[in-house]
Amino acid sequence: MQIGPKQDVERLNLKIGPLVGWLIRITPTCKEMTRLLSESMDHPLPFSTKLKMRLHFLICKWCERYGTQLLFLRQAFRRHPDKVDELMGAASPGLSPEAKARLEQAIRKH
Repeated sequence: MQIGPKQDVERLNLKIGPLVGWLIRITPTCKEMTRLLSESMDHPLPFSTKLKMRLHFLICKWCERYGTQLLFLRQAFRRHPDKVDELMGAASPGLSPEAKARLEQAIRKH
C-alpha cells in the first residue's frame, strides 16, 4: 500500500475541499515523486515539474521527508568522501574497481 495524499484520502474516506482535491489531481503521485526527487539530483527539472513537486509537498509530508533524507545522504557523502570506498565495499562487494571509481566520481561531482 502506498502512502500519500491520494491513498490517505481514499483509505480514510476524508472529505476534502475543492482546493486540496485540485492539488491532488494536478500533482504527481507519491511514486512519481520518488523518481522525480532522485532525478532532480542528477539534472535540473523543468520549472513546471518543480512547481508541481512543491505543490505536492504542501499536501504530502512523506514525500517532503523523503526529499530531505535524499539531500542529507548526498551532503553526507560529499562531506566524507573518504568513507565512500568503505561504504561501497560493504554495500556492494560484487562491483568492479572501475564501477566503484565511477560511482565515487559521480558522487563527488554532484
